[in-house]
Amino acid sequence: MKLYYLGPLGTFSHMAALKYKQEEIKEYIPKSNLYEVVKAIESDPQNIAIAPIENSIEGTINIIADSLTEQKIHVIDELHLSISFSLYVKKGTKLEDINEVVSIAPAINQTSKFIKKHNFTYRYSDSTVQSLDEIDEHTGAIAPVGLEATHDQVVALQQNIEDYPHNTTRFLVLSAQEKPVEKATDSILLVTPDQDKPGLLASILNTFALFNINLSWIESRPLKTQLGMYHFFVQADCSADDVEMKKVITILKTLDFNVKVLGNFDKHI
Repeated sequence: MKLYYLGPLGTFSHMAALKYKQEEIKEYIPKSNLYEVVKAIESDPQNIAIAPIENSIEGTINIIADSLTEQKIHVIDELHLSISFSLYVKKGTKLEDINEVVSIAPAINQTSKFIKKHNFTYRYSDSTVQSLDEIDEHTGAIAPVGLEATHDQVVALQQNIEDYPHNTTRFLVLSAQEKPVEKATDSILLVTPDQDKPGLLASILNTFALFNINLSWIESRPLKTQLGMYHFFVQADCSADDVEMKKVITILKTLDFNVKVLGNFDKHI
C-alpha cells in the first residue's frame, strides 16, 4: 500500500507516516502541500494519505477540515505525534546574529513566544524542512528537533522552543474508500443544519449528552453559502454502529440536521 503525506523527508507529516502501520506500507509518497495530499487519494483510491487535523496549541488545521466537507474521503484511523522544534542556524552563528526566522505558519504560531522574546521577524516557507535551505548569516529556521543528524550544514542552536510542553498534533489517516472495522473506538460526524435557528449547537450537544456519549472533538466551519451558517464536526468515543449512536443520528435528522458519517475507526495512537 502507498501512503501520501506532506513532504519532504523529515517533516512532522513524514514522521507520522513512518509511525503508521509500517508493516502495511510499501511506499511513502511526499506531496508539496496538504491540498495535494488529499487530492492524491481521489485519483488513487486504492491507497491512503495522512494529514494533520488538530494541534494542541494552534487548534484545527482548516484546510483538512474543509477537505472533509468538500471531498469524497473517509477517516479510517488517527494517530498522535509529539511536536518539538529547534532553531537551526549555520555553523558558527550566534543567537545575536539572527534577526529573522523562517518556517511554515503552524510552526511560527507554535513558537510565537520564543520569536517575540528575541524580537525576530519571520516569514513562511512551504515546509519546515524546506526552511533549512533558506538559512543564512542572519536567518534561522524553525523545524523539527533532530534534523541536524541528516543536515550536516546546520546546527540546532536552541531546542524545544515550542510555546508549551506536551505539544501534540493529531493526524487523520484518509481513504477514498470506507474501511469496515469489527469494533470501532471512534466515529466522526459532520452535522449540517437545514436552517439557522436558536440553539443549534445546544441541540447537537444535548442529544449526545442524553445518551451519555462523550465527544473528544467539536469544531465548526463555515458552510461558505452565507454568513453565519456552519457545519459542525463531532468526534465521539464510540462506534457509529452502536445502538445509542444510531439513536443520536436519528434524533438529529428529525431535528432537521443533515448527518454524514465521515469516519468510523479503531483509533491507532
